[in-house]
Amino acid sequence: MPLIDPTAKQSPITHFYHYQPFHKKYLTDMLRDQMIHFSNPHNVNDPWDCKPWFDHRPMLEDPEKREAMIIAFRSLLPQDTLDDPRRPIYEDLLRKNDGTMRRHIEKFSLGLAEQISTRRIYCLTPFPDNTLMWSHYAANHKGICLEFANNNPLIGHARAVRYKTDYPEFIPQSYGPGKDGNALDLVLTKAMDWCYEREWRIIASGIDGPMKLHDGNFVKLPHGALTGIIVGCENRDHPEITDIAKQYQPEVKIKWALRVPNVFKLVISDTP
Repeated sequence: MPLIDPTAKQSPITHFYHYQPFHKKYLTDMLRDQMIHFSNPHNVNDPWDCKPWFDHRPMLEDPEKREAMIIAFRSLLPQDTLDDPRRPIYEDLLRKNDGTMRRHIEKFSLGLAEQISTRRIYCLTPFPDNTLMWSHYAANHKGICLEFANNNPLIGHARAVRYKTDYPEFIPQSYGPGKDGNALDLVLTKAMDWCYEREWRIIASGIDGPMKLHDGNFVKLPHGALTGIIVGCENRDHPEITDIAKQYQPEVKIKWALRVPNVFKLVISDTP
């Protein structure tokens, strides 16, 4: 498995952006409490994203791979299951019955997806002027885009998503306790169809550190990490957005996404 690319901290990119609809309560809570909402990876809009679907066919075609898969399954089981007298019978079915092996690998895929869903992700991009991103994630340009500086431990932990034309050959027996598969590959690999997003992701868990989850879905935003709020070109709530920012974080700049006359292009401006 290839090495994951460097973190945002190791990149030359100075600012990252997060597109979202404008909701008064959400923006108020975020600015007041200095907390940003991380999403459940189980709810992303790509059926392959964060939901590894392992290919059972190599196990059916190669007896050595099939046996390696059985050994891998065995290593994940508690001792009482291994001691069950029915276990050898089931493993014999895995060796001889293609349908049993296929169903077991499907079950393993679903189980690993459930493990991934215990994490939370926050999606970023280096570009605040992407027309499709404004359309898809910021309520058809009626929303906002948050600007973050890459000079703090939270944003600096973001990693770039890799886009692939072909589905990677993930090997099931490489994942699980004590295995050498890089679990980050499973949450940082997407189809080439999504490459226009140029996505970076922060992956959070319940453990201590800058990416520690609070109340299940929120992560503390370091002071000064949020540097700007960009208002969409179709947004009509900008007076309210400005008032909220002035009340809770007056140092955060309000910027504007503007249409360039006679060109299919947006420009980010400090003035409306």
